[in-house]
Amino acid sequence: MHFMTDGRPSGVVFTNGLQWQNARRFLLRNLRDLGMGRSQMDEVIQEEARMLVQDFKNYDGKATTAPKSINVSVLNVIWQLVANRRYDLHDQGIHNFISLIKNLQEDMTSFMLPDLFPLVNYLPAVIRDWIVKKDMAEEIVAKSKAIMEDVMAFHKATLDKTNPRDVIDEYLLEKEKEDSQLNTFFCDEDLLRTIFDLFAAGFDTTSNTLRWVIIYMAAYPEVQKKVQEELDRVVPRETLPSHLQKPQLPYLEATLHEILRKSSLIPFAVGHATNQDTQIGGYFLPEGTVVFGCSVLVHEDSQYWPEPREFRPERFLDKNGKFISHKEGFVPFGIGKRQCLGESLARMEIFIFSAALLQNFIFCAPPGKTIDLAPGPTPFSQFSKDQDILITVLVETPGDEDSGESSAEEVEDINEMGLGQRGVDSPRDSWDPTSTEGRVEEEPFPASPFWQTSTVDFDCCER
Repeated sequence: MHFMTDGRPSGVVFTNGLQWQNARRFLLRNLRDLGMGRSQMDEVIQEEARMLVQDFKNYDGKATTAPKSINVSVLNVIWQLVANRRYDLHDQGIHNFISLIKNLQEDMTSFMLPDLFPLVNYLPAVIRDWIVKKDMAEEIVAKSKAIMEDVMAFHKATLDKTNPRDVIDEYLLEKEKEDSQLNTFFCDEDLLRTIFDLFAAGFDTTSNTLRWVIIYMAAYPEVQKKVQEELDRVVPRETLPSHLQKPQLPYLEATLHEILRKSSLIPFAVGHATNQDTQIGGYFLPEGTVVFGCSVLVHEDSQYWPEPREFRPERFLDKNGKFISHKEGFVPFGIGKRQCLGESLARMEIFIFSAALLQNFIFCAPPGKTIDLAPGPTPFSQFSKDQDILITVLVETPGDEDSGESSAEEVEDINEMGLGQRGVDSPRDSWDPTSTEGRVEEEPFPASPFWQTSTVDFDCCER
């Protein structure tokens, strides 16, 4: 867990106690001061969404996996807050680094074996290093440090104490204060891991959620059409959707929440730990035991969600069609004191990026293909599987030289084709929404006694 700092606790994700409290308090305060979760972030996200839309137009009429530009667009939002820097959507260096992080996620089980099974540390070095994939881990650490150290060096060389630009500047200034109660653990090593945590977490979960949005819209074209009709009623063609229009777009908001529920992207979120000896479901957990909440079990619990396996955005709407903002059993951003500190920013990004893409494109299965809604094999995550999606431009934004706008007949043909790839060849009106033919259903979360525990009282899990 502390692979970048030779085992020393650092950063904000995998620290505990006062060190974690100070880091989280500092980040929340400064990210909010810089605009996180506030209306002033609208323009920043909209600009990244505009460039993402332009990039997606390069795939018009093509079947492709979700373009990698999604990663960079999302990263640019948080990275402007953290480091006052953005990357070109096609920067190969940053794409290579993102691929390394993906490799880290896919091999996370190997990297964590020494923490999960301490006996691994006593194996002969050659065997242990092979099991934990030491060579790959060292490559990831070296390249991660190089990027973060370059950013840190630039900020130290250009720091203006009277005009801090971003989170890194604020950290450097806080570290120098002699009377600060927050900087007890602040140092270059901790800063390096903190900005890595923000870098990785800042783009990873949101970009993967956007992939699920595209895949679910391709799998449910009737939902996609309703979302687009709502967008057409509310958002002028010459503008991109704004976070401020969220109250006028209840069906879009409900659809995004249903996708968050169904995907349960990070089922275990971040671990808690018991701060005293505790009894849960007949099991004794000594002080310091790591405890994880399992969101996917809550999101598939019929106590909270009637017919939970069904994809039904309407469950987030009241009888008047108004969006229900708070529903018991909805925990995509974790629970307790470890709840995602970037939740407000993530919600804004998911809304604006999704709205912009659905305003401009139709997503459907390629001819002869089906949409697979089962999560991929990445450990501790429920990321979507890489699969081709047919992208078609729905409408061009003003200023484009080549309009390329789809006619009404073409749009209807595309929608019908999307329905056809779900195993229905008849027109939209005759489609049976309860049919699952032609679409791979989601695989249930693995049945195991490990998940089948009683609800945890997180009052006993402070850390």
